[in-house]
Amino acid sequence: MPRARQPGDVELDLGRYELRREGRRIPLEKKPMDLLIFLVSRREQLVSREDIVKKLWRSDLFIDSERNLNNIIRKIRTALGDNPERPRFLETVIGKGYRFIGPVRLIDARFPQSDLHHDSLRGERHEDRSDWSERSALAVLPLVLVGKAVDDQGICLGFADALVSQLGNLKGIDVLPTSAVMNLPQGMTASELAVRLGVRFVVHGAIQTTKGQWRFSLEMLDVHAKRTCFTRNCDFDADHLSVLERDIAAQIANTLNRPLAPAPRDQRPRYSRDPMSYAEFMRGYALSGSGDPNLVEKSSHHLTNAVTRDPNFALGHAMLSFVCAVRHFESDPSSAWLEKAEFHCRKALEIDPDLPEGLVSRAFLLWGPSKNFQHIEAIADLKRALSLQANLPHAYNRLGTVLSHIGLLDHATEMYERGRPFHPKKAVSPSSAQAYVWSLQLEKARAITEQWLAESPGHKYPLHFALQIAMLSADWDEAARLIDEARKVAPDEPLLITMQGMLHAHLGNADAAQECVMRACAIPRSFGHAHHSYYQIACIHSMIGRRDTAFAWLERTVNTGFACWPYFLKDPALQNLRGLPEFELLVSSLQAKYPDHLGLL
Repeated sequence: MPRARQPGDVELDLGRYELRREGRRIPLEKKPMDLLIFLVSRREQLVSREDIVKKLWRSDLFIDSERNLNNIIRKIRTALGDNPERPRFLETVIGKGYRFIGPVRLIDARFPQSDLHHDSLRGERHEDRSDWSERSALAVLPLVLVGKAVDDQGICLGFADALVSQLGNLKGIDVLPTSAVMNLPQGMTASELAVRLGVRFVVHGAIQTTKGQWRFSLEMLDVHAKRTCFTRNCDFDADHLSVLERDIAAQIANTLNRPLAPAPRDQRPRYSRDPMSYAEFMRGYALSGSGDPNLVEKSSHHLTNAVTRDPNFALGHAMLSFVCAVRHFESDPSSAWLEKAEFHCRKALEIDPDLPEGLVSRAFLLWGPSKNFQHIEAIADLKRALSLQANLPHAYNRLGTVLSHIGLLDHATEMYERGRPFHPKKAVSPSSAQAYVWSLQLEKARAITEQWLAESPGHKYPLHFALQIAMLSADWDEAARLIDEARKVAPDEPLLITMQGMLHAHLGNADAAQECVMRACAIPRSFGHAHHSYYQIACIHSMIGRRDTAFAWLERTVNTGFACWPYFLKDPALQNLRGLPEFELLVSSLQAKYPDHLGLL
């Protein structure tokens, strides 16, 4: 028997897409009706203004969401006959959002439904999506030099980098770092490059000089809407470029309906005001991410010229430090590169203690063999850098790696995820494979490693992770195949030799396993950090029953930087150590030394 209508009854009829009060239809426009349905679906729950904006407009770009939302809420209250001072239906949670609290009778699209209490609307789903999947991304391309000029004096790349640094902290917009756009193919349109990079907005333009006068043309393209949403053409004086850059950044932010934070009064200029130093820096910067050792050496030469010309150029010192550190750790382990990296890092932070790139450079050095992996100090520098500049993918990646090594694996994967928006197409960092391996999420680790190997055949790091995955999966045939492949790539690599020893130990061949340990210990250098070789030696001794020796190597592993205690507790190779009191004490001490809050950003 149908329920008798009560005075003040409110009915929401989904089939007819209408609101009725005491049986009478109440006119309501589409946006207010959509929001009412959304709020009723979350009855008694707080719905944030941000969630409402996403629901109604997908984004608050180009619209005054504050004013529009207030207007929509007013229309809903009028339709419901609700008083905001004494709400019966719609409650405002100041500074947060809204909560639907009133009684409502929901009529489904096909048949009447009983009064809605705690159930959600049929078919309405609330998905917990990570922020980066919903946010818009923006890329600023280096300007193109047109006309007869052959030297842009560094302006093409420098103008783009200046906009990136100033727009990098815009709320709700992921601005790709300059490093993501420096080596793009020639001849592609702005729309094609936007698709390649996986961004919605792309800022691009050109400069030319005529009779000593610079002129530039700039536009911002919205690829989703297929329209140009900002343009600017003007003459400029290269000596006052920073004023124009700030003005353009503010106009772009305004177009995106985002406030641009004011520059601190005591903030140092980002670039040298010496034209030759500026130009040399940009030449070095353009080559710094090439990955080619010869080009990286040229990069260091240009950057050295820049800081020689202007010794107070903090960013020049920081970038030179980073390039020298990468050269030392990845291709040339001579101490000269490391000493140069440390010197220029120190100079950068003496000049500007709050330079994000300087803090990242120092974190790279602190978390390395020469400083015996100062985890906590490196984490502090990386967090500080990201608080100053959000779009630093190297900082997120290094933070994920450090947290992985001290056992904060969930936080590590979160950092890798938070860095994804600042990679083209939100690509997964290959380094995240280690966090998944050490937490035994092997399918995720396998997918990342296989893609890494496909993109970089013969690369030592993915080979190492692939070997770990095969052994943890007890796939001995695959492990043997990978060992053979690894021996062709790096026959004298301790990390891979000890992996071969682990395979022998797993298969019960103790003599061959120990022979691998002896070979690895006789080789002084490794492409990877030595603590991983030490860990694998501990595993070998554990598997062949030499528990005391195994534990001594495990302690050496921890003391030289690898303290991933959750992996120690799960790795089958360390099964023989887990009954030792000293093993339990070691794990407990690591848990206390590296508490969970270290991983919070």
